[in-house]
Amino acid sequence: MRRRLEPLLLVAILGGCSSSSPGLPSIDLGALSKPAVVTARDGGAAALVGGRMLWTFGDTLMTVTGVDGFNYRSATAGWASVGDLQLDEELDAMGAPFQLFPFTADEAAYNTANGPTERYALWPGSVIEAPDGSGAWIFYQRLKVHPGALNFEALDVGLARLSAGSTVAVRDPSPLFSAPTPAYALAAHVDGGFVYLYACDPVPGQLDEVCRVVRAPVADSPSASAWQVYDGATWQVDLSQAQPVLHGPPGDLSVSFNAYLGQFLAVYSGIFANDVRWRTSPRPEGPWSAERLLFETLAPPSGNDYAGKEHPELATDGGRTVVVSYAHPTGTFAGEVRLSAVTLP
Repeated sequence: MRRRLEPLLLVAILGGCSSSSPGLPSIDLGALSKPAVVTARDGGAAALVGGRMLWTFGDTLMTVTGVDGFNYRSATAGWASVGDLQLDEELDAMGAPFQLFPFTADEAAYNTANGPTERYALWPGSVIEAPDGSGAWIFYQRLKVHPGALNFEALDVGLARLSAGSTVAVRDPSPLFSAPTPAYALAAHVDGGFVYLYACDPVPGQLDEVCRVVRAPVADSPSASAWQVYDGATWQVDLSQAQPVLHGPPGDLSVSFNAYLGQFLAVYSGIFANDVRWRTSPRPEGPWSAERLLFETLAPPSGNDYAGKEHPELATDGGRTVVVSYAHPTGTFAGEVRLSAVTLP
């Protein structure tokens, strides 16, 4: 299912329904800005880096062909002041945003020959500030997109480093996780000297997904050998022993410690539903509470909203009011990332 990773051109054809419950009080804050040539982009993983918000996006559709010869991007980024919807983005001579993760020569050649329906894609999963404060560490997934609806081949997860103010990252040469290991790239957060990452995968034959979790000491996290999985009882280095810790998130989520709740807060979109859900836990690995409806999103003209996640850097009132982003289709090959403020009970 991987709603977070859907190419935007598929979103408009996916039907669904929303919850009948109104959820918690929420205020629509509006959409993040995008360059004039961009018709749609999704994702919305972000972090506070050097006092500014770094926003990252997945598939980015454009009305022009950039100077690199492509009329689409698989990842872009922008910077903004805290709480500002207007992003600063460097553009090329055609007004196109730059590819956040530059392709290798082989990847670019493959995409030129076969894209856009058959291509390599580099999708940002989640972001943390670099430990030395110099910029951002972005955990991203590398896939092959094949023709047909939701036809993706997961390849690996890598780490890319982005200097403060830049929108073009440098990819580390070696992946952190490679298939068939789950794609641990989501919901990055730091707690107790560890960085945690999650991977969410469909349950065969069910309208459900299960998420697993890994962790590594922050300073050692660029090394694949530093990561441990939670096996349901303890942490261990054998990555094949990972057990599900969380049900429901359709391919994307956020996890952060919420001071108001005194608990970790998981936020994610409902599956084929125009709403956002939440759970709480005393620890990043669980046990997690039952799923609850957080709020209803703005219903799109067709399809469903997706890629819901919370941004703890934007929370107010001691964490009681949280800010959530989600991908919102606005038409065929058109979409935006919207923000809502939600007051917790």
